[in-house]
Amino acid sequence: MFGSKISVMAGFTALVFSGFAASASAIPSDPVATLKKKDSELQKMLRDKESAKKTDKLKVMINGIFDFEELGKRALGPDLWKSMKPEQQSHFVKAFKGMVENASVKKLEVYQSDSTIYEKPEITDNKATVTTHVFSKGTESIVTYKLQANDSTWKAWDLVIDDLSTARNYGEQFRKILQTSNMDGLIAKLDKKNTGTGDAKPTSKPMGEAKKSATKSAAPAPAPAPAKIPAAKP
Repeated sequence: MFGSKISVMAGFTALVFSGFAASASAIPSDPVATLKKKDSELQKMLRDKESAKKTDKLKVMINGIFDFEELGKRALGPDLWKSMKPEQQSHFVKAFKGMVENASVKKLEVYQSDSTIYEKPEITDNKATVTTHVFSKGTESIVTYKLQANDSTWKAWDLVIDDLSTARNYGEQFRKILQTSNMDGLIAKLDKKNTGTGDAKPTSKPMGEAKKSATKSAAPAPAPAPAKIPAAKP
């Protein structure tokens, strides 16, 4: 089972990213602005009474901040990734992305929140970290985006929700399956999830007080919804 926790997201996770070296001129100036813009578009869409019928558009809005190649690569680990054939890498990313996107639109109400505080981003070269404090119904969750510049915009390669890393969480589940299966078997299981089989079961966790130095805004776009995949058979 893949699991993640955040009070405003009852199911998901729901971060588009390979070893990438962006030139200084291509690096976007403000990752916080990127997150705010994407969330504003998502929240507007969610307020539409017909939003549940627009699943393809919602999949893009919810998951568009994420680099699934880099997320998958980091979840598998560099050694395993390098050992895969190019066609395996491509198939894995496609199946992983599809599984996450399908899971992300099962419970749209979980992407709504009351408010969010964004801390000042930490930027080094083409990497950035943005910590947010997301409030929903009296509880707070701390959500940290780990981003890198990709095609003149910021993309997330990990999302840390209340100290739980999305990349690490998926990685642990991948490794568990690979103990009794091979990469082709793992990809086949992701393909099975990509057909819509199974449901995600995220949990929520209230957090402490937000830092006073941050600035308020709407909630950031959530992470890809974590999904369960069948356990490998011996």
